[in-house]
Amino acid sequence: MAKNDQGYDFIIVGAGPAGCAAAIDLARSDGHPRVLLLEAGDSNRDVSFRQHSNMLVQMRTESLNWEHKTVDLPHLYGRQINLNRGKGLGGCSAINATFWFRGSRDEWDEISELVGDDDWQWANVRERFKRLENYHHEIEPRSGEKRYYDPGEEAYGTAGGINISSPVTNWTRDMAETADTWAACGYKINPDGSDGDHVGIVMAPLSGYGGIRSTSADLLENAPENLHVRTKSWVYRVQFEDGQAKAVTLSDGEIIRAAKEIILCAGSVDSPKILLHSGIGPAAQLSSHGIPIVYDNKNVGQDLGDHYHMFCFFTNRDDSICRAGAPNGGNIMGFLKSETALRSPEFEALPKNIQRRLQKPTVATFEIAHFGASDRTHPSIHGRNSILVIELLSSQGKGEVTLASADPAMPPLVRPSYLEHPWDKRVAIEATREAMRVMDHASSPKSKVPGTTHVCPKSDSEEDILDYWRRSLISTWHLTGTCKIGKSESADRAVIDPEFKVYGVNGLRVADMSIVPLVPRQVNRFILHPSKLVLPRKSLSLTGCSSHPQTMAYQMGMMVASKLIKEYGLNN
Repeated sequence: MAKNDQGYDFIIVGAGPAGCAAAIDLARSDGHPRVLLLEAGDSNRDVSFRQHSNMLVQMRTESLNWEHKTVDLPHLYGRQINLNRGKGLGGCSAINATFWFRGSRDEWDEISELVGDDDWQWANVRERFKRLENYHHEIEPRSGEKRYYDPGEEAYGTAGGINISSPVTNWTRDMAETADTWAACGYKINPDGSDGDHVGIVMAPLSGYGGIRSTSADLLENAPENLHVRTKSWVYRVQFEDGQAKAVTLSDGEIIRAAKEIILCAGSVDSPKILLHSGIGPAAQLSSHGIPIVYDNKNVGQDLGDHYHMFCFFTNRDDSICRAGAPNGGNIMGFLKSETALRSPEFEALPKNIQRRLQKPTVATFEIAHFGASDRTHPSIHGRNSILVIELLSSQGKGEVTLASADPAMPPLVRPSYLEHPWDKRVAIEATREAMRVMDHASSPKSKVPGTTHVCPKSDSEEDILDYWRRSLISTWHLTGTCKIGKSESADRAVIDPEFKVYGVNGLRVADMSIVPLVPRQVNRFILHPSKLVLPRKSLSLTGCSSHPQTMAYQMGMMVASKLIKEYGLNN
């Protein structure tokens, strides 16, 4: 095997939001450490892949997407679900929907309490966001938008490396019409989602400017000479000497050594995969593939959480406003609470601490994205229609990532838990009923002509709604939890400690969405009878995160860099 001993202090694996943020902050510290950022994909320099109008093209481009899939899921009629994962510089920020939500301040503060680290507190998180952002307000004055979007002049940072822009559209027509319909059905319009509370009907800023998406690769512009970036460098495993992480092995056999530490920022599928191939994980699983055991941690790859959604298509009224083209910057978002779900037997069956969190004012139970009347087609609809996305948040089901083979080139087996937990089913039912009620409102763009074709559940019965979800749901590609952070490896089912260090070894950390601790702790099988909900004898804490991952991932990278800088005295 070829060896590379150029003398790097830190090696960072994965150039998505977490990896790029960690790399640039480390490299710019006063100690000027030698930092190597390794990315398995290409440099993604084709400008056509950065245009907002080509968003769906980017997501479906092989060179930008690992295109992972789940295993066959029997409870979803044997379907496999696509798991889009960014490939190349920028990672998932190069193929995502670009919505820029900072998350719930209640959830940030809860993570701080769970981990015992003030770095996670909302007040500190907000300041890091402002250091990261370069906000552009592109809405013309006096356009009538302030009822719907008014974050204030100092809400966002204006000098950071990631461009953020206000949503741009015809406020007096499609956006206003759709938002007002939701408001007429009792949902508040929230004009400022920047302050840690995006509950309500809210317009999302976008990570981009002037029609060009901003990815984490933008942070690498004008990087100092001590930061080295290598693309097409696929890391297979980490090598250890006496329990100390010393090097990474690439797919071509090249070995690159790190003098200080290695940081995995490869995401919720590939970070646990690298750990497993490196000998860190459940001993039985590693032994079954002939992988030498470095450290037996049964939690690696477990507690997989995700958001998932489905689409409804509604034929528009003849007199409804119809906007041509892509919906980018012109759709209504909603982070909403289902009060019906929060009064249900399924809610009462949840542990009390989870009930308290779900009732906090900034924590939503479901999300909608409503593309106002636009020229869209669907196999079952001819002509214009409006699209309604319903997404489950704070889901309680959990899955796992395991190895399919001892060959690191083989993708792992991903088994999510979609629509299995009783609480998740209840939220899907009640959120769908609410959305259909809104679409039936007199002011909605939906055609009310009898016999009009709509693609949605056949009725509002529980059976029809769940059947529609099982046949049509897809991942929102918000995977979390497979290398969870915690104060205790055993009690918290953790893979890394509060300093992001991997339990059981030295010199290795993980910093990406895989560490997010607001995921289920244990699978519990609930049985629903027509008359009552029967609980198992033992029910441990279950919870799920309601935030979007893009912004959280940047925070992971910034936090791990801060910890490394402090520990190694790089700013002394």
